[in-house]
Amino acid sequence: MFVFTKPMGEKLAVIRKKSKLSQKEVAERMGIKSKAGQSYIAQLENGMIKNPGIKTICDYLSICGYPWGSYFNDISAMHFNMQNWKIISQVDIPRHYKKVSRDVAKYQHSIETKFSEKQGLKPLKIEKQEKMALGFLKHRVVIEPIETEVQKLLGELNAPLVSNQFYKAFVRECYRVIKKLTTKGISADSVSLAASIKLNQIIDKWVEKGLDRNILEKVKDIPIRYFQGPAGMSV
Repeated sequence: MFVFTKPMGEKLAVIRKKSKLSQKEVAERMGIKSKAGQSYIAQLENGMIKNPGIKTICDYLSICGYPWGSYFNDISAMHFNMQNWKIISQVDIPRHYKKVSRDVAKYQHSIETKFSEKQGLKPLKIEKQEKMALGFLKHRVVIEPIETEVQKLLGELNAPLVSNQFYKAFVRECYRVIKKLTTKGISADSVSLAASIKLNQIIDKWVEKGLDRNILEKVKDIPIRYFQGPAGMSV
């Protein structure tokens, strides 16, 4: 038994119409020959029958000549899209941040398998998955404009395209460090000193990996500007 939704019923109606069968014809071929047959199919296609048997759905699909696997893959995708929208709708995302929505969808898809396999845990509860996805979404909404600015800067500096992903990884690391320090409730001067030391260490690490120190210094300033308040944060 599964909960049958209106979009799932509408998908059946589309399949039936493509097969050029009427609701009455489908009902008769399913063995529902009473006057209520057509009404039953209409209710099914409108999602009004919440718990139809799997056999009922499979019979319907067979009569319309549609593969069972394709249909259930389709409704699985519908369910995932609804879950994704549930998360996305909680945050005001600028329209041009289409990549953010795609990133969140990929992240949601990977949560159960990636995190469970890595930690050897049972599948995460839906509430936990949604909390993780929402946290990732809020992070991506902030980091997207920072990465966009980095991309623009790299173009102006004629940095090799192959290195762009590494500079973006560097800026994400810088962002995490500064955010962690600024949320500890310590003084601005202490944050500045700690951030300066830590960011210089990060720069040294990425220089050893082959990135240009001068470019790293310029990229570093981008997340710093994001965290500058009225009093400023000099790093």
